[in-house]
Amino acid sequence: MSFEFNPTITMNLILSVIVMVFAWFRTRNHNVDDKFKAGSDRMDRHDKRLTVLEQTVGVMPDKDDMHNLQIEMTRMVGRLSEMQAVMEGNAKIMERLETIVSRHEDHLIEGNKR
Repeated sequence: MSFEFNPTITMNLILSVIVMVFAWFRTRNHNVDDKFKAGSDRMDRHDKRLTVLEQTVGVMPDKDDMHNLQIEMTRMVGRLSEMQAVMEGNAKIMERLETIVSRHEDHLIEGNKR
């Protein structure tokens, strides 16, 4: 079996293979660029989200701040208890004063009737 070299068929075949390889590289490169662009855009969105998250977390109180807040609230509860005791004492004083004033009023009213 012998092959004859026919330049028309061989050149067409070689040209077809070259065009096929070129088209494969061209479309492959285009897909890679599109995927790279999409990945880059996604990374940019993640970067923005991380930046916002870091800023949000950065201004939040830490455990020391929360502990100090708890201590201050405990102090306020103690002060409110003191104020409640003082107010109860004042209420008792007011009751005694009202009793005394009522006696004086009764005495003055009855004194005028005699």
